[in-house]
Amino acid sequence: MDSQDVSRVLGAISQPTRYEIMQLLSKDAQNGGQGLCAGAIAEKLGIQPATLSFHLKDMTLKGVLTQRREGRNLIYNAEMTTLIGALEFVVGDICGG
Repeated sequence: MDSQDVSRVLGAISQPTRYEIMQLLSKDAQNGGQGLCAGAIAEKLGIQPATLSFHLKDMTLKGVLTQRREGRNLIYNAEMTTLIGALEFVVGDICGG
């Protein structure tokens, strides 16, 4: 990972709605969940579907979310490995280890 990768990853969660999406999906994973569909995310966070779709697409493109298709639904998961890698880079690079 380099500084451009870190900026991309951290930028993907730097907006409050995106941070809440990441929180929700990471808690789902920690509790043994298999991810959430966009409708469930929208309902739990009170986000309009069109707005949520924009955020999910961008977060997926930036590598902090993964998606898989189950029937007609797209299921989203937090890509914790990417986020942890970015944070470890910041700690090592800026904080000296």
